Amino acid sequence: MKKVCGKYVFLFCSLLLISDSALSGHLVGGDLSYECISPNRYVITLQMYRDCNSAGAQFDDNVSIRAFEGTSEVLFQTIRLDFNQTVQQLEFSQDIQCLADTPDICIETTIYSDTVTIFLPPSGVTLVHQRCCRPINVVNIKNVTDVGSTFTTLIPNVGEFNCNSSPRFNETPPIALCAMINMSIDYSATDLDGDSLVYSFCTPFHGGSPANPAPAPEPPPFQIVPWEVGFSDQHQITALPSLTIDPETGIISGRPTAVGTYTFGVCVEEWRNGVLLNQISRDFQLTITPCEVDASAAIDSVLEECIGFDISFFNLSSMGNNFLWTFGDSTTLDDTSSAVNPSYTFPDTGTYSIELIAFGDVCSDTTYLDYRVQHKIEPYFSVPEPECLNRHKYVFEAEGFYRASTDVLWDFGQDSAEISDDLLPVATKVFDSAGTYEISLHFIDERLGCHKTYSDSATVFPNPSTELSDSLLEQCAPFSGKVFTTNRHAYKVSYDWFINSSLVSNSSTLLFETKTPGVYDVNVRLTTDSNCIDTIEIYVPRMITVKDTPVADFYLPNMSAGMFEPYFTLYDTSINALSWQFSIENEPLTRSSKHDFALADTGNYIISQLAWHANGCTDTLYKTIRVEPEYLTYIPNAFTPNQDGYNDIWLPEVFVHDTYHLKIYNRWGNLVFETKDVHNGWNGHIRNNGKECPLGVYTYDIYITDHHGKNWHYTDKLSLLR
Repeated sequence: MKKVCGKYVFLFCSLLLISDSALSGHLVGGDLSYECISPNRYVITLQMYRDCNSAGAQFDDNVSIRAFEGTSEVLFQTIRLDFNQTVQQLEFSQDIQCLADTPDICIETTIYSDTVTIFLPPSGVTLVHQRCCRPINVVNIKNVTDVGSTFTTLIPNVGEFNCNSSPRFNETPPIALCAMINMSIDYSATDLDGDSLVYSFCTPFHGGSPANPAPAPEPPPFQIVPWEVGFSDQHQITALPSLTIDPETGIISGRPTAVGTYTFGVCVEEWRNGVLLNQISRDFQLTITPCEVDASAAIDSVLEECIGFDISFFNLSSMGNNFLWTFGDSTTLDDTSSAVNPSYTFPDTGTYSIELIAFGDVCSDTTYLDYRVQHKIEPYFSVPEPECLNRHKYVFEAEGFYRASTDVLWDFGQDSAEISDDLLPVATKVFDSAGTYEISLHFIDERLGCHKTYSDSATVFPNPSTELSDSLLEQCAPFSGKVFTTNRHAYKVSYDWFINSSLVSNSSTLLFETKTPGVYDVNVRLTTDSNCIDTIEIYVPRMITVKDTPVADFYLPNMSAGMFEPYFTLYDTSINALSWQFSIENEPLTRSSKHDFALADTGNYIISQLAWHANGCTDTLYKTIRVEPEYLTYIPNAFTPNQDGYNDIWLPEVFVHDTYHLKIYNRWGNLVFETKDVHNGWNGHIRNNGKECPLGVYTYDIYITDHHGKNWHYTDKLSLLR
């Protein structure tokens, strides 16, 4: 390319002035996405953009993201993402020749991201974050100061492994575009799962308000922003030609014509096997600014060969007041055009040098393109509609333009067949397995030196299949169980469950409960309504067996007894029991229907009965009995033998005994009193008739044999006081 310039003239690229009241608005865009790193583990990422020339709020210290079940209002989970304190200012990256200066625009961005665990419900979850407010100078939204933003995406439940990642936009949007210049913006995205992506313009969502700028996110459906008159999702920026987006590449092209700041929305749909899984969107502010730009010549070099003699050329020049095309036809002097996008009919095949000069106020620019003109060769074929594996047979018919010298080659991957015929060749193909197959039709013309290919893909859907979670289920009554299917290649499935030929459920899982013993047949019918549309039935006779169950029960006339008469009688009153086992405190007691027993100590005891039916089913019943404690003796710890009539005799009280023996010792271990009569107490004298014992502490030993023959020994100290 060569540049022919006079004196360069650069004018400052100015933006629309905004009032101080606009400084309260700061949010200029964002998008919400996620990446699955393992089943039920996701990295949630919210990228936010703000106007750093604004005095409005800075980035929030943390953001709240709510997860709702499917697209419902049911709150499933709340996620909080912290501000990582990293803020990046976007650079002005426009590459426009003869641009005098960059506009005074400042946009900064930050990312809120964290790894969270989400156990997806069957309908998946919708992630939502809402924030207000937008800058006041946005021209394509009504009452923009009252309008906020909603950033949302869906995590679908994709089956057994539940590990889908959303698309992520590849490039940061430009912060400004020049008016009256053809633009090309890359809004493409990448999907880690290799899903098909479809791009479109869409209306951004509204969320939050000046009164509640950072609300708890609301569930779907979401309110859309109100477009100003003359604007819509397909006409978000004033442009001529209007902006268009390539649905396959995400490249946006067009020529903005009106200066201003615009809200701009782009959506990316995520498809897998013909099923829409999710949609992400980017809500971003684009500023169209006036620029004084000289010409920059450019010809669209993506021109096919072998398209015939009538060729259309496309001018990709940046600005330029006038243009001059020269088509390199040496057979005439009339091979020029001043049209922006001219067409020219060449006299014959050959290579021609195409020249384009773009004239600006200050600069002129020239570019060249060598183009080979050939006869028209253009392959094409129509793809049959997808069909199920077990009933497909595809017929492919070559169409388009070709000559007698053109060879036709079908390429079905490993299976290829070359056909050369004056008639349109037809190929019939039956694929051995399900899948999407790339099919290419080649037109090869050695005489013209042209080899052109048209490719498309044909899809063969796998036939759906299913298996039941269990083959046989057997339980003692009452029965409570569930049966579900494990499906493969089944999409949008409806279910009919039958028990003994009666329809009982339309859910994906059969929940069955009954108290009635018996044998039950199970039948499930699955019907798909997308991809391979088919019906599958599974019938399992006698799948569920519910066995009769005994009822454990027993009776004790008395549930408690005293420790001196700890006797109990046990009676079996069970129903439908072939045998039983009684236990006390988990220790076997008896298998008899009546049993007398005694307990040796006080306290609570758990009596259990395990009852067996003849079919092996069991039932267990627990009851608690108690042996109440009763005191054997009461022993005072002091007495005052001063003959005043109060507490002159030291005498323990014994309530139950067979034998009794009391001994009292002084501090040196000498025996001072002894008796075997429970009614005989100590009066403070040696052996009750000797010398008076001094004040002090004495030791006693009491030996008792109760009426059960159990021996008891009590020893302690007593005080003699006067």
